[in-house]
Amino acid sequence: MTLLTEMLQRPLDPGYAAAASRRLAAGEPAHTPVGTALVTLTAVLIGLVFAVAASAVRREAPRQAAVRLDVIAQVEQRRALVEERSRAISERQGEIAALEARILGAGGGGQIQAELDALALASGAMPVQGPGLGISLADRPGEPQAEEGGIDQGRIQSRDLFIVVNALWESGAEAIAINGQRLTVRSPIRFAGSAILVNFRPLTPPYEVSAIGDPARLPGRFAATLGASYLKSLSDNFGIVTSIEAAPELTLPGATRVNVDRARPLGGAS
Repeated sequence: MTLLTEMLQRPLDPGYAAAASRRLAAGEPAHTPVGTALVTLTAVLIGLVFAVAASAVRREAPRQAAVRLDVIAQVEQRRALVEERSRAISERQGEIAALEARILGAGGGGQIQAELDALALASGAMPVQGPGLGISLADRPGEPQAEEGGIDQGRIQSRDLFIVVNALWESGAEAIAINGQRLTVRSPIRFAGSAILVNFRPLTPPYEVSAIGDPARLPGRFAATLGASYLKSLSDNFGIVTSIEAAPELTLPGATRVNVDRARPLGGAS
């Protein structure tokens, strides 16, 4: 009975009363019913927000699952299409090989094969080997330095390689490759972000330009072109490291992207 009487007469724990007294002594406002109600209302609102959010997430779950299943179905459909077309390409390649073998076996195969080899050589599809010229370009040593327009002039740009390659063609180069990427008449040299793309493949410096050509004429002709002067300007004005050396033997791979969009008979040939 004494405990029950104590709880009825003093329902608030003495510790709470002491804490309230210290707040008042420190000059802090005492808790009021209005403040307590606001705290309670805020807690209720927060709980309501969480409940609404959880309900919304639960309602969206079936829709997200449906979208996921749709994406998976599209991926499987595209994969099946790729496999089907890959099989069709393999079949066509087999038919072409069979026709070539039939033509070569029917007589006159040596001449046709020689023509095919000459076309492969001219288009860049065939690996080649021979003497020529090697040109190396490397970025300026040290930390990159952003200059006017936010471009570091000490870094090799795609236009630098473009100018050098055009000068080599002009000088009589028969085959050119950059870092092992064989160039054809359809090879793009582009600048994408911080990388240079050749044949849509990103390359990293130093850039090694290899050109096969007449060793008695190619170096002298290149030295007289705008490309040689441009290389010297890159070195003198921007600190780009360049070198030009005659190469007694170069081996260039065949191009990996030799596609024909349009074709027509040459002269009266069928």
